[in-house]
Amino acid sequence: MKGQYVKDLQAGQRASGYFAVTSRSPPRRYNNKAGSWFGFKVSDKTGEVDVKFWGKPEEDSVERVYPLVDVGSVISIRDGEVSTYNGQLQIALNAPEQVCAARDYDQAELVRAADDIEGMVARLREEIGAVKNPDIRRLLESVFDDDFVGPYSRSPASRSHHHGYVGGLIEHSLSMASMAKEAARQHGQRLDADLMVAGCLLHDIGKVHSYRTGTVIESTPEGGLLGHIPIGAMLVGAKIDGLGGFPPVLKNKLLHMILSHHGSLEAGSPVQPRFPEALALHKIDDLDAQTKYAVQVRGQHDGSGEIWDRRFGSMYLD
Repeated sequence: MKGQYVKDLQAGQRASGYFAVTSRSPPRRYNNKAGSWFGFKVSDKTGEVDVKFWGKPEEDSVERVYPLVDVGSVISIRDGEVSTYNGQLQIALNAPEQVCAARDYDQAELVRAADDIEGMVARLREEIGAVKNPDIRRLLESVFDDDFVGPYSRSPASRSHHHGYVGGLIEHSLSMASMAKEAARQHGQRLDADLMVAGCLLHDIGKVHSYRTGTVIESTPEGGLLGHIPIGAMLVGAKIDGLGGFPPVLKNKLLHMILSHHGSLEAGSPVQPRFPEALALHKIDDLDAQTKYAVQVRGQHDGSGEIWDRRFGSMYLD
């Protein structure tokens, strides 16, 4: 059985259950006594929590445990002490007997999945079918064919930031498409709604090849070496070239929107937005991503008051 979930942990409790290891730091020696310690993070489908293995003075304590907590491994924790440090929960472990490799686990308990992925695929088809521009529509139909729509619909949008779960990418993209159509309506159709919807559906498409999901969400070598923005631009550019007769100006606009959607060189885009639809895409992406992240953070904490988040700083829960 799973045991406890991350979302149910509370300071003062003891933690027992299996979790996936998402990261770990190298062992560090104590300054004033013998021995060493190290930190790592574990997660399940409900969230992520810090763990500290304080070890014992014996040198082999950390040496015995450290190999067990490689990233992506699944471990069982027994009777860990849950406390709060700098406003964040953490689990303290003191002995090797409190950690072991999990022999029996359900992967579905470890990685969260969005609700109704099949329904979102149906919505994606509706969005594509509603596009009036025939060149944009045939491009979207070509990209989101039966072979690709499956991996696209199961891809996360990040490892641990916004929409960091199975189905997060399609959820994020559809949310953006709704905002884009409303933005075009608000501006009296002076924005090209078809172009913006296409940008929303295609902007993060490179993430399909940038992440892989097993017991945890990890970056692929391709994603680490190239980044999702160049991967997406290359994928869409190749699809356009294979269609034939595609307007060159429209091709450049679509590729520009993918390449510029982070908004600046500092944020990872090789070019900055150079026309209204591209600028709107960047702002809509940022709005949906940052708002979703803030909602996720608030959802991980019960009660009222104030918490400290590494991205937002002080956040009020009331």
